[in-house]
Amino acid sequence: MAFTQAAKRLMLQALMDAVVEAGWGTSGAPTASGLTNPVYTNLISKRLEGDSAVFEYALAWEGLGVRTLREIALFTRDENGNRVMLYRRTRDPVDLEVGLTLIDRLEVSVENV
Repeated sequence: MAFTQAAKRLMLQALMDAVVEAGWGTSGAPTASGLTNPVYTNLISKRLEGDSAVFEYALAWEGLGVRTLREIALFTRDENGNRVMLYRRTRDPVDLEVGLTLIDRLEVSVENV
């Protein structure tokens, strides 16, 4: 049985409503349960495009030296205000230097199961 278009849009809208932050980390280990050396941002744009939810967010490094971004994640907050990871994936490494801001994009779609 396949999801209807209406069901897919409702699930994507619920995900977009839940996401309040994006984050990036340096590990890139495929089985990690969290981000390594995380940096978070709430500078995030969310919208529906066709059959996908699109998240765009600003990534920046404000520390010393260069950091290599290898993983990204989307987060919500629970009833106590704690950060809860909803989605995490590894990505091609990107070196972030102080003063450099990268706009990253993540597209999410609902597949039939």
